[in-house]
Amino acid sequence: MLIFTHRRLNAAATDERALTREYTPFTDTLNSVDVSAGAQGSWKVTAQRSALSDADAVQLIDAVLKGNKPVLFYLHGNNTDPARCFARCDALERQHGVAVIGFSWTSEGYLPDGSDQPGLDKSKPATDDDDEALAHIKSRDSLREGWIARKARRYAQAKVNAQHSTDALARVLRLVASRRLHLQQQKVSLAVHSLGCHFLHYTVDQQDAQASLAAMHNVALMAGCTGAAKHAAWVGRIRPLQRVYITYTRADTVLFGAGVADGDVKLGTAPGSEMLSAPHYRYIDFENAKKMVPGAHSYFVARPGKKLSSHAALLFGRIFRSEPDFEGGIDASKKVYPLGCRADGTVCWMGAASPADGA
Repeated sequence: MLIFTHRRLNAAATDERALTREYTPFTDTLNSVDVSAGAQGSWKVTAQRSALSDADAVQLIDAVLKGNKPVLFYLHGNNTDPARCFARCDALERQHGVAVIGFSWTSEGYLPDGSDQPGLDKSKPATDDDDEALAHIKSRDSLREGWIARKARRYAQAKVNAQHSTDALARVLRLVASRRLHLQQQKVSLAVHSLGCHFLHYTVDQQDAQASLAAMHNVALMAGCTGAAKHAAWVGRIRPLQRVYITYTRADTVLFGAGVADGDVKLGTAPGSEMLSAPHYRYIDFENAKKMVPGAHSYFVARPGKKLSSHAALLFGRIFRSEPDFEGGIDASKKVYPLGCRADGTVCWMGAASPADGA
């Protein structure tokens, strides 16, 4: 797998430790590595490349685009260290029949020099390394607990890290889009998860970012950990060749915890009253769809030993492979969405309609 990153590389390492916690804010420096699976769930990192020129990055991107599979660019969410990024990209390739280009960013919430914030509780429960650890934030009172308070502060720093890294993300999106248009070989879609949506939100303002996104076939904003209020202002600036898909469910306890931590109702929980209604946008409600998904936050990929439901596998497989979710009139939607879609196609239901859907 090809992984781009703004993280500083450690030339002495040959596993996930090759990608450090350090980065330089407000630069468009791109580094990259090749990643393959090792023994017993380990990862082998080779071909470290620092401070890539555009010409060097283009060669790497072309090698993926000239392959025999549609390409998915994947942007991960909060508290995803390099090993978890590699695992998620690998799972997407295996489960959905795509070639993944990943972007690993400093979402663990450390400072730019890789150090931790001062004064944090250092206790480490088993759930500390879980990328869904924010689900343990149940109320404002829980923020007083040692490791949960630390998790909330790291989450806040991860948001800052994203906002200070938009130059690098905009650059790699620009390069991928330009090569997709030049080669005209494989289709390319963008999948963004959780806090990655906050990252993309701020990247949309960067030079040529909107044009880069317009060269994508589908853009999937999944379990978006970014404010639902006024999301139409920035999501409405994304106009891919086919469609933007926005997924949500009130059952997402990770996003509930994030909302407690920063006071925002998240897009991936409920999009609110400002939903976009143009043909380029479709909201997908996963309310009461627990039986068909492995969890309430990462329902687009199965965890080890689990399988996606046939409906979820069909839906995300099509979106990630740059296909329409369904073809034909609105009556054909039930082949993918168990409860069909609104007559205007703006909302489709994987489980049951949320009260705010106006079904």
